[in-house]
Amino acid sequence: MRLQVVCVGEAPAPWPGLLRIEKLPKRPSPRTVYLVAPSTAIPQRPFSFLCFDPQKAAQQPDRFYDIHSFSWAQVLLAWRTYLLRKYCRKKWRITLLQKAPSIYYFAFDEQLRVVDYNPSLRAVVYALTGKRPKRGLPVLEMVLPQNRVAFQEELRLVQEGHALQVQRPIGSRYAELCILPLRLGKSPVYGYYALDTTLYQRLIETALAQQRLQETLLAHLREGIVVLDIDGHIRYLNLAAERILGGNAVEWLGKPLPFPVEERPFLYKERILWLGTVALDPEGVLVILRDITEMWHSEKLSRLFRTAIQAGPFGVFFLEENNGHLKSFYANEYVKVWLGAGVENYYEALMRKLPQKERKRVEQAIARRDPIHFLLREAYRKQGWSHLEGFLFPVHMEEPAGEKVYWLGILQNQTEMYRAFRRQAQLEARQHQLVLEAQEKERQALAEELHDNVGMLLSVLKMELSVLLEEASGEAALREKLMGLSRRLDEVIQVVRLTSHRLMPPLVEHFGLVASLEGLIRRVSLTSPLQISLEVEGEPVELPLMKVIQIYRILQELITNTLRHAQATTMRIRMQYQKRSLVIHVEDDGKGYDPRELSNAGIGLRNIQGRLQTLNARWENLSAPDQGAAYRIEIPLPRKKA
Repeated sequence: MRLQVVCVGEAPAPWPGLLRIEKLPKRPSPRTVYLVAPSTAIPQRPFSFLCFDPQKAAQQPDRFYDIHSFSWAQVLLAWRTYLLRKYCRKKWRITLLQKAPSIYYFAFDEQLRVVDYNPSLRAVVYALTGKRPKRGLPVLEMVLPQNRVAFQEELRLVQEGHALQVQRPIGSRYAELCILPLRLGKSPVYGYYALDTTLYQRLIETALAQQRLQETLLAHLREGIVVLDIDGHIRYLNLAAERILGGNAVEWLGKPLPFPVEERPFLYKERILWLGTVALDPEGVLVILRDITEMWHSEKLSRLFRTAIQAGPFGVFFLEENNGHLKSFYANEYVKVWLGAGVENYYEALMRKLPQKERKRVEQAIARRDPIHFLLREAYRKQGWSHLEGFLFPVHMEEPAGEKVYWLGILQNQTEMYRAFRRQAQLEARQHQLVLEAQEKERQALAEELHDNVGMLLSVLKMELSVLLEEASGEAALREKLMGLSRRLDEVIQVVRLTSHRLMPPLVEHFGLVASLEGLIRRVSLTSPLQISLEVEGEPVELPLMKVIQIYRILQELITNTLRHAQATTMRIRMQYQKRSLVIHVEDDGKGYDPRELSNAGIGLRNIQGRLQTLNARWENLSAPDQGAAYRIEIPLPRKKA
């Protein structure tokens, strides 16, 4: 082996005539050993050299030399040491290529057959294709079918001498490929390297997806997002900000906001906006714009409604329906005053004040979820009211958990109105009583006039006619005429007597109600086929004369109506003297009628209703077609003094 020795710089030459150079070249010359001085800078690239150091030359002849002991054997030793270091470096490079788990390497020749590969490639090819690579295997058999067209095009470029670096999916993974043309001797060889970049690719895809998601979210936010730089100029704004500001993003980029950046609500283009800021690092400001026009108006209306509910003249409360139960969660001051300030559930307080029948009606309406109207009665001195008119309305609300039902309750204080009605009714009853009293007085005066004057005159006329009958005893024709005239006069006297009794029954004032009714029934029985029965239960109570007359007139009118319209054969009057009231039942077996069809009641029924109002009595018309007429009258009785 022929080697060349070259002295570098000031390195001593062991032999005369050796080639000397000023410094080491960038690349070593082939088969050359360089002799260097200790002060010479040794490059990083591997060089075959010996350093002048007589003291170390004996111990390390492959690295140091002495001019007195220098020989070709030492030159050959230095050259072999250089080759060994070079081989060791190449070996650990090959080892790293074999051990790298994410680097896939193989080499192929000009016939496209595999000449070398590392274990990582063998594992991934077997996992993707089910084949184990081996030397001599055609390269295309290791390439996935979907990548073969692209690989063939890459082969064409590499065979032309181009080095390629591309990225490609391989199965479910990603790799960065590098294909290099090499020439070892006369036969070209091609190297294929693939670096598994799946993790990085997925990180990039995730980052891009997050960026797209952020851009989508920003674009669809209802809030306007504006990013300002340190000078206050716009460098980004989303779609909502474009709608709020007007125009498009291109027009606004690089311009300042048209209003001060202060965290407060303000008016902009007839819209109410709220502005908030967030500092961005290192420089800039994030501005958040919210269009609160609708919310502002809603809050204004809500505030007005709350004021109206709280200060209005009505009691308002809300009930929440939960598992079939109602519980109040709001009540204004009127409800608290009227139903009790310390009450927790105003619905329960409301139900306690309702009568049992009315309470059941309200509960049924709530179960059907129908609106309901009701009336509360209370002692005025106890709660400050006597009549509360109430309404309950169901309100269906859509909530995240589903539809929920609330109830709106309204209470109206009708105390003054009912007081006015009561005063009006009392006044009307008093006026009607005065009218009836005047009528009774007129009837009494007329009855007395008929009984005293007309009756007396008729009696005198009867006596004179009797005298004429005695004087005409011898004249049959004249006597017959006088006898007929006497009979007619008896009829007139009877009619006058009946009329007088009808105008003012003589028994009412002296014998009371029951005896007067019995006399009326007897007189009716004498002149009509109607059979009337009178039943009295309980102990009769002494009543004022005017009340007795009113009750008598009511029953007299009912009997007259039966005689005129009912076509009845029997009539039953039952009087029950109870502890606090007199209950009168009147029934007949006539043709009956429907009380609802009486659009305009006759004079008789109007008189009955007027007298009942005077008596402060209640009555029920229970008549029905083909079932006869039936009435129930309840008259309050004065309490007995203890």
